[in-house]
Amino acid sequence: MPKQTFFNLKEEKKEKIEKALIKEFSNNTFEKASISNIIAEANIPRGSFYQYFEDKEDAIYYIINKYLEKEKNRIYQYLLKNKGDIFETAINIYEDTAKITEKNENEELFKNILQELKKNNINVFDEHKKILKSQKTIEKMINKTELNIENEEDLQDFLRILNVIIRAISMEVVLKKLTVEEGKQRLIREIEILKKGMKKL
Repeated sequence: MPKQTFFNLKEEKKEKIEKALIKEFSNNTFEKASISNIIAEANIPRGSFYQYFEDKEDAIYYIINKYLEKEKNRIYQYLLKNKGDIFETAINIYEDTAKITEKNENEELFKNILQELKKNNINVFDEHKKILKSQKTIEKMINKTELNIENEEDLQDFLRILNVIIRAISMEVVLKKLTVEEGKQRLIREIEILKKGMKKL
């Protein structure tokens, strides 16, 4: 995460740096992103960059964490709206994701974020202590009465599987391999498979 010196900046300057990060991480993959481009766009000295961030990776994860915070907030909201139905919530989260591709809103940045989440096996359903501290955790908000789970480990494994499914379909939509509607229908089919299970009893 950024250093305290970054958070101490005036909002206007923080926003300028954040916009520079978003622009660079939209124009290039995270691996190819350039600190030189970032500081030129933000109009700050190289030394100041290192006063705000440890390195490029630190800046990358600042942007990723902002995305994850927004997504986790949506998960909370949808779980409340859907009375803990994690399957319906998964569809809602996908639909929100699809809106980004339909609007072409920071689409390249979003693609880079998805790739980074996949590469580092980051699960959006994992609880983040810094987000909505007053709220119940995601796991506690899920209605488990209709889930065939025996313990907390089963639930965590299930959420990891669901996360992989949503990410994989979202990436195919971003890469234009699927339309938004095709992605939604595939998600619904794969959720049905999760609900039924694959082994005959």
